[in-house]
Amino acid sequence: VEDQHRLCIDVIDKGSGIPVMFRTKVFQKFAQADGSDTRQKSGTGLGLAITKALVEQMQGEIGFDTVENKGTVFHVTFPTVPHLS
Repeated sequence: VEDQHRLCIDVIDKGSGIPVMFRTKVFQKFAQADGSDTRQKSGTGLGLAITKALVEQMQGEIGFDTVENKGTVFHVTFPTVPHLS
C-alpha cells in the first residue's frame, strides 16, 4: 500500500505465530524461539535481525502482529521520495 508519504509492505506467515515470551527478542541476532537441538525448523536466527538493520538503514520501520497457532503479519514501512516533475 502506498500513500503520499510512505510505502507499506505486509508479509503474511500462516505458521505457528510467535510465542509471547519470544516477542521482545524476535529481531535480536541468533534469536530462535525453539533453541533446542531437536527443533523442526533450521536456521541461524539472523534473518529478522538483518532485515531490521536494512529497513532501518533505509529510514524504514518494521514490526509485527502475531497470534499463536494462527500466524504472523510483518509490517515494513518506508518513506517515499517525491516524484520530480
